[in-house]
Amino acid sequence: MHYIKCSNAEKVNDIIKIMRQLVTILTFIGSLAAGMLVARIKFVSRFRFTGQILMICLYVLLFFMGFRLGRNDNVVSSLGSVGALSLAFAAATAAGTAMALFLGYVLFFRKKKPGDSPEGAGTAGNTAENNRKNTLLPLFREPLKLFFLVVAGFCAGFFIPVFPGFKAEKLTSYVLYVLLFLVGVDMVKSGVNLKQSLLQPETIFLPLGTVIGSLAGGLLLKVVLVLAGGGRYLPNLHLNEVLALSAGFGWYSLSGVIITNLGDPVLGSVGFMSNLFRESIALLTIPLIARTRYPRIGIGVAGATSMDVTLPLIERSCGPSAVPQAITSGAVLSLLVPLLVPVFYNL
Repeated sequence: MHYIKCSNAEKVNDIIKIMRQLVTILTFIGSLAAGMLVARIKFVSRFRFTGQILMICLYVLLFFMGFRLGRNDNVVSSLGSVGALSLAFAAATAAGTAMALFLGYVLFFRKKKPGDSPEGAGTAGNTAENNRKNTLLPLFREPLKLFFLVVAGFCAGFFIPVFPGFKAEKLTSYVLYVLLFLVGVDMVKSGVNLKQSLLQPETIFLPLGTVIGSLAGGLLLKVVLVLAGGGRYLPNLHLNEVLALSAGFGWYSLSGVIITNLGDPVLGSVGFMSNLFRESIALLTIPLIARTRYPRIGIGVAGATSMDVTLPLIERSCGPSAVPQAITSGAVLSLLVPLLVPVFYNL
């Protein structure tokens, strides 16, 4: 009887956590909608520095994301034991998504969408930078800048003590709300047709391709490691566990918790870190993918984070016209995570 009560209590806690995550999603959407409403005010519509403020907020967000990692003892202590496995899963699911979407674009969306120019059509892009896109320095300058911001934040969080009561989580949440608000403003100023964007077949294709590519990437990683004699790195992972890890879609704050609550804390740690690494991979690669023929593949690589953390970078790199599809894709994937992870794990 005591076991049944504990089990029911755990289920209630899981439901509460999922409800809190859904409230968070609605808050993100509300911030974006508020920006779109405010942008219709004549004074705001003439404000010229939205893009610059947006990028400053993005840099602050990335720094404190690294800061939070440096302050997290579990992440720091797990870097050696499960870090390699987590990074391999992150790379495999991101690469699988990119390949699935690329094949889909080649087969069904042959032409590049108008307004999908590198560095965004309505934000911080400039012609001179685009003309030099074939040289190495401009190509990698933005990803390296983002990478060093995260590293600097990690080092600051690891080495620098903070005063009691300081919570980086709250600060990053507030900065993220401001970012999404500014993205909403920029969408209206750029004349994006929200209804038309959501009705495009590509809007459904992006989350569908992301799901297929992520799961295929995780399964392929398992096969490759076994065939290459690297199966010792995946000693106890069955196909259902591989699928559960692959179905996190970059949402590290939920997928790892679900797996842990299902009874496997070690696998939960891998789920947490692999999705955290996937978010980092997305932040580094979206500016590069945006320079290709199919820039919106970056939305799929971002996974569930395309509706929040990586959305400002997607807007800057792919243009405001990509924002509605990024939000839709991220929302669909976010709703699938709490459904697919436990289903796959219990197969």
